[in-house]
Amino acid sequence: MKQVDENLEWILCKTYFLIVETTNSSKIRLEELCKESKISKEVVEKIVPQNPNMFGIFFLKILMSIIDKEVLKTLGSDIAEDTISSTYDKLLEGLSLRFEKFIRYKQAFKVLSENSEQKIKIFFNILQENYNFSNSLLDLIEKEQNCGIKILKSIALNIVFIRCLEIFLEDENNNLDRVIRYLDKYLTDMEDLGVLIGIIKN
Repeated sequence: MKQVDENLEWILCKTYFLIVETTNSSKIRLEELCKESKISKEVVEKIVPQNPNMFGIFFLKILMSIIDKEVLKTLGSDIAEDTISSTYDKLLEGLSLRFEKFIRYKQAFKVLSENSEQKIKIFFNILQENYNFSNSLLDLIEKEQNCGIKILKSIALNIVFIRCLEIFLEDENNNLDRVIRYLDKYLTDMEDLGVLIGIIKN
């Protein structure tokens, strides 16, 4: 496995999304990436996939990984001394923070999912990142828990997030009120179902 400088990865990632946003195109050439990032072609070729068509998925995973670390760090600080908020409140805060971080890249996300085929490809490839985030979120909020139940909760949170991501991308403005409203609704539905089948204690 090749060793990669994470700083260079992040520079290329930010550059990629900036180009996508300014050009309104997901077809980014290697030469563009090198020119805008001011990193030599030799170095860039060691980091990115050989196929430029894979740039979107490659950089999306890097971006989500960085964002998720920031969200979990912020949420961890917010709830460190919190003995009042419920698990539900903390989950809602964590997912809302994630969407707040996404706003900066919203236009680029729209470009990357501009047609059905691309959207399916992008959404399929970020499911693993979503699952990892859900797992980490549950670890942060609920600490020790049954492994099987945790998997079910992670899958449920993944579904909630994907449904709200659709709403996020549909909205023309950067106001998250509608997204958070649906987050609230879907999390409540998930909680009610969890109580009903015994996954969540009432």
